[in-house]
Amino acid sequence: MDLPPSSYHDSLEELWDIKEDPEEIEIVMKVVPSAYHQYLDVSSKVKKEKLPPYHACDNHIKVEGSLPPVGVIYALSNQ
Repeated sequence: MDLPPSSYHDSLEELWDIKEDPEEIEIVMKVVPSAYHQYLDVSSKVKKEKLPPYHACDNHIKVEGSLPPVGVIYALSNQ
């Protein structure tokens, strides 16, 4: 099974300027099938701790009011 290459960015490492532990990468490369090596950056421990960079095309979600409507809170369980 041959998967198409990712086309979003050439290198997320260059984009985010993140350094990984070479020994850890080597271990992961041995365990993960080669068809999925192009997606290893998705599960990076270092990258999970950082937010992606901001872009001009980022969307903003406008929320009307900052609090939920006032109402009675009731239990939904049978207990």
